[in-house]
Amino acid sequence: MQVTLTIPDKKADSFLDVLRHISYVKIEPSDTLCDEPSASEEEFDEEEFYSEEFYEDLKEAIHELNEVLAGRKQAQSAEEYLAELRAQDVQGRCVG
Repeated sequence: MQVTLTIPDKKADSFLDVLRHISYVKIEPSDTLCDEPSASEEEFDEEEFYSEEFYEDLKEAIHELNEVLAGRKQAQSAEEYLAELRAQDVQGRCVG
Protein backbone atom coordinates (compact mmCIF):
# COMPACT_ATOMS: atom_id res chain seq x y z
CA MET A 1 0.00 0.00 0.00
CA GLN A 2 1.17 3.51 -0.76
CA VAL A 3 0.07 6.53 1.29
CA THR A 4 0.67 10.26 0.91
CA LEU A 5 0.85 12.27 4.13
CA THR A 6 0.85 16.01 4.73
CA ILE A 7 2.91 16.88 7.80
CA PRO A 8 3.84 20.35 9.10
CA ASP A 9 7.48 21.13 8.25
CA LYS A 10 8.49 21.57 11.87
CA LYS A 11 7.21 18.06 12.70
CA ALA A 12 8.33 16.22 9.55
CA ASP A 13 11.89 15.39 10.62
CA SER A 14 10.86 13.74 13.88
CA PHE A 15 8.05 11.83 12.13
CA LEU A 16 10.46 10.56 9.46
CA ASP A 17 12.93 9.50 12.16
CA VAL A 18 10.21 7.30 13.68
CA LEU A 19 9.35 5.79 10.30
CA ARG A 20 13.01 5.05 9.52
CA HIS A 21 13.14 2.75 12.54
CA ILE A 22 10.25 0.58 11.36
CA SER A 23 11.73 -2.24 9.30
CA TYR A 24 8.74 -2.76 7.00
CA VAL A 25 8.33 0.93 6.06
CA LYS A 26 10.12 2.09 2.94
CA ILE A 27 10.61 5.84 2.44
CA GLU A 28 11.10 7.02 -1.12
CA PRO A 29 12.32 10.56 -1.72
CA SER A 30 10.05 12.97 -3.55
CA ASP A 31 10.50 16.55 -4.78
CA THR A 32 9.63 17.88 -1.35
CA LEU A 33 11.23 15.21 0.84
CA CYS A 34 14.82 15.65 1.91
CA ASP A 35 16.73 13.04 3.88
CA GLU A 36 19.33 15.54 5.05
CA PRO A 37 19.43 16.93 8.59
CA SER A 38 17.15 19.89 9.14
CA ALA A 39 18.42 23.21 10.41
CA SER A 40 17.15 22.23 13.86
CA GLU A 41 19.37 19.12 13.82
CA GLU A 42 22.46 20.99 12.71
CA GLU A 43 24.45 23.12 15.11
CA PHE A 44 23.31 26.73 14.73
CA ASP A 45 26.12 29.26 14.58
CA GLU A 46 24.53 32.65 15.23
CA GLU A 47 27.74 34.55 14.44
CA GLU A 48 28.05 32.83 11.06
CA PHE A 49 24.35 33.30 10.29
CA TYR A 50 24.41 37.04 10.98
CA SER A 51 27.58 37.62 9.01
CA GLU A 52 28.34 40.71 6.98
CA GLU A 53 27.27 38.75 3.88
CA PHE A 54 23.84 38.21 5.47
CA TYR A 55 23.40 41.94 6.02
CA GLU A 56 24.59 42.77 2.50
CA ASP A 57 22.11 40.26 1.04
CA LEU A 58 19.34 41.69 3.21
CA LYS A 59 20.19 45.24 2.13
CA GLU A 60 20.15 44.16 -1.52
CA ALA A 61 16.77 42.43 -1.06
CA ILE A 62 15.25 45.54 0.53
CA HIS A 63 16.61 47.71 -2.28
CA GLU A 64 15.15 45.34 -4.87
CA LEU A 65 11.77 45.34 -3.09
CA ASN A 66 11.75 49.15 -3.08
CA GLU A 67 12.51 49.14 -6.83
CA VAL A 68 9.56 46.81 -7.46
CA LEU A 69 7.23 48.87 -5.26
CA ALA A 70 8.29 52.06 -7.08
CA GLY A 71 7.54 50.41 -10.44
CA ARG A 72 11.14 50.62 -11.68
CA LYS A 73 11.59 46.85 -11.67
CA GLN A 74 9.29 43.89 -12.32
CA ALA A 75 8.83 41.32 -9.57
CA GLN A 76 9.91 37.74 -10.17
CA SER A 77 7.16 35.09 -10.09
CA ALA A 78 7.25 32.35 -7.48
CA GLU A 79 7.81 29.75 -10.21
CA GLU A 80 10.81 31.67 -11.54
CA TYR A 81 12.24 32.07 -8.05
CA LEU A 82 11.87 28.36 -7.25
CA ALA A 83 13.49 27.44 -10.57
CA GLU A 84 16.39 29.76 -9.70
CA LEU A 85 16.76 28.15 -6.27
CA ARG A 86 16.74 24.67 -7.78
CA ALA A 87 19.38 25.71 -10.29
CA GLN A 88 21.60 27.06 -7.52
CA ASP A 89 20.99 23.92 -5.41
CA VAL A 90 20.55 26.16 -2.34
CA GLN A 91 23.59 24.92 -0.44
CA GLY A 92 22.76 21.30 -1.21
CA ARG A 93 19.35 21.37 0.48
CA CYS A 94 16.15 20.06 -1.05
CA VAL A 95 13.74 22.59 -2.44
CA GLY A 96 10.14 21.58 -3.02
